[in-house]
Amino acid sequence: MRKLYEVRCAACCSFALLIRGARIRNASRLLVVGASLAMVASSLQAQAQTISYAATTQPEDAGDLIRVDAMIAEKALTGELQRVPSPRVDRIGRVHEYFIQNHDGVPVYGAGFSRQRDNGQTVSVFGRVHQGIDLETFPGLPAAAALARLEEVAGAGPATDALPTLGILPTPLGEFVLTWSAPMRDRRTHFIDAHSGDPVHRMDHIYAEGAVGFGAGITGEPQKVSTWHTEGSYQSWDRLRPAELVTLDGGNDLLNAFLLALPGPAWLDAVGEDDDNEWSNPAVVAGHANLGLTYDYLFERHGWRGMDGEDGRVFSIVAAGDFLNAFFLSAPFGPQRTGVIAFGTAPDDIPFVSLDVVGHELMHGVTFSSLVARTGLPFLGTHTFILGPSSFTVEGEVVRCGDTYTFEDPAGDDDVTAPLLCFDENGMPTRSGTGRLALFWDEGGAINEAYSDIIGASVEFAFHPPGDGLLRADYANGEDAGVSGRRMDAPRSVRIGPLGYPEARGQEFRFVVALVGERSIVYTGYGMRGNTPFRTSGYGYSGVHWNSTILSHAFYLAVEGGEHVPSGQTIQGVGGANRAQVEQAFFRAMVDLVPPVTTFEIMGVAIRQAAADLHGAGSAAFSSIHQALTAVGL
Repeated sequence: MRKLYEVRCAACCSFALLIRGARIRNASRLLVVGASLAMVASSLQAQAQTISYAATTQPEDAGDLIRVDAMIAEKALTGELQRVPSPRVDRIGRVHEYFIQNHDGVPVYGAGFSRQRDNGQTVSVFGRVHQGIDLETFPGLPAAAALARLEEVAGAGPATDALPTLGILPTPLGEFVLTWSAPMRDRRTHFIDAHSGDPVHRMDHIYAEGAVGFGAGITGEPQKVSTWHTEGSYQSWDRLRPAELVTLDGGNDLLNAFLLALPGPAWLDAVGEDDDNEWSNPAVVAGHANLGLTYDYLFERHGWRGMDGEDGRVFSIVAAGDFLNAFFLSAPFGPQRTGVIAFGTAPDDIPFVSLDVVGHELMHGVTFSSLVARTGLPFLGTHTFILGPSSFTVEGEVVRCGDTYTFEDPAGDDDVTAPLLCFDENGMPTRSGTGRLALFWDEGGAINEAYSDIIGASVEFAFHPPGDGLLRADYANGEDAGVSGRRMDAPRSVRIGPLGYPEARGQEFRFVVALVGERSIVYTGYGMRGNTPFRTSGYGYSGVHWNSTILSHAFYLAVEGGEHVPSGQTIQGVGGANRAQVEQAFFRAMVDLVPPVTTFEIMGVAIRQAAADLHGAGSAAFSSIHQALTAVGL
């Protein structure tokens, strides 16, 4: 069993906040950044301790698995752990349960265990618990007053009719805050202190990247479009597949797309239409056709039905705006509160709806839906940090403990100035120049992005022949839409400034953060990759896309094999003919095994367990996956 003690690094869900005009106070230059805000504590609770578990039936874990299983049974009897109703039964007959940690009857956000059982016997356990929580759980604010305060904080009304949820929110430094939270119509879930009403955290719900007709897609090639014939026209509404797939036309207007993404009937007037079923709108043609192909891939390869696994209606918006991006907006948003995926327009007016991009975004929906159904929570960002140097110099600018960071407050006209987060030799926050900079990254967010890239590439290989060029399957991201993105096969070949995308642990991008008030941090856009300092050219964030290639490169190596350059190891891949074995193991680890708070290390163990579940621990597939994960440091 891998048992990890984490005193400082607790779970905290990430969310994005655009911050403009940010700068280190010891320099005069201006830096435009985008920041991820997370929770941080001003002091440590001495008795609190976070313990993560990864226990399997592998011989070295067998005794520990028995002990963890007994602990779950004991805590379930006392009410400290509560089982989520309706455990999931997977394709091979295994039962998957999730237990939420409670403190005095109040759930601890992100804490709990995901347990796999076979004929009543426990096969694996993944999760974390917080010990030594010392917190009063009776809120000072009643629910109705908390909802009113949440509306003030969000500047928008609630997204649902439900009252706010009372919970305990862990901070990255091991402190706990009693909070009220609710999803609001600004497309974020906001958390406020349940006593003072002060805002403490917010989570973004946007994850950014019939009849049969024909039409030309984004490459000019004809594509089948599953349509519905009604009242003299054909609609991009697929009712042939078990899950209805509905493609809406956003009119290249982002505001309109966001209005369509709100719950309500507006979507009925935005379904793509054509008079004679010979479509000429490439965004609708390619987006709708590729959504259908992604559905087919998920069902045929993994037995997964649509976005939610239950053949619920799937909504997408094409021509969502003149921007080079795509995103998934999670429940309770979307036309029917089930989420929606949306796609912008690439340069030269090319709709950003290539097959790998559509697969990428739908997989964000699968990740969200599968975790919520199994655990009650989505797959969360996991902010962890290491201690770096006291200072470093990048592009002639010194970043050091004791400095402050200034950024524009998005809620007002004034600048906010905050000290860089550093720690002294006793592990306590300090503003002394002799402290050491805390270097953060979002592991959960990077895993989420890696999975979407993996499925995006896998869908391509299911329907396109391998090779270079248009309509060929490869390990590049978005190339059929004319975009040169990150690569899973050779991450380092794509540059982020002077540095390449990472190919192993130890190469990840970590960011200096600023402490705002007592509980929030801002990713500054200054950081280090290994011993090399960097500065983002346009904006800083938590590195989720950049660091995703650590895991996606392992997937590539497990399939194709070859030399892993940083480690010098040579991996014997399963080969293209057997790629389904690797795809299925990776997919199973996410939808069936992992808890909502997951690090790279736990993900590596879970993928190995999934491979053993499906193919056996002595199989060639298990060996290839194990070699690849080991090579990248997982």
